[in-house]
Amino acid sequence: MVLPTFEHLDEEKRARIRQALLNEFSHYPLADAQVARIVKDAGIARGAFYKYFTDLTDAYQYLFGIAMGVIHRGMPQRPTAGNVDEYIAALRQFVETTSQCEYRELIQQHFRYNEGYLGEAPTRLIPGGDAKQWAFTVLYHQTVKDIMLAPDTAEARIAQLRIALTRGSEGE
Repeated sequence: MVLPTFEHLDEEKRARIRQALLNEFSHYPLADAQVARIVKDAGIARGAFYKYFTDLTDAYQYLFGIAMGVIHRGMPQRPTAGNVDEYIAALRQFVETTSQCEYRELIQQHFRYNEGYLGEAPTRLIPGGDAKQWAFTVLYHQTVKDIMLAPDTAEARIAQLRIALTRGSEGE
């Protein structure tokens, strides 16, 4: 995450840097991002960037973590037979919130380029964990990804997810 020096900056300067990061990572994949554009946009020295972040990946992960925190507020913890409708409603709210928020382009860039570039699996099966819950989580994340990249498929993707969750929840 960010280096301690960043946390000691005044809020106005941190906000300016976050906005410069958002501008950069919303328009360029991480592989093509440039510190030069970020520091120019933020009005800071190049050396200062490296006092705040280890590298571009560190800066990206910091910003992406903030975006996920904002977007995930209010999501149910897990789907069950008793809350499929609540989970689908939360998914719709998530997609609507993401589509209308300042992080929309960042999330799209993440799904298009950065997720694979970083080699991150959105959900890992924990040894000894609940395989059904893992499957639900993978389906949920794939549905969000599909909708964010092709919004016109939203209703079909949500219908698919509802069927999977309902059938997968039987017998709980």
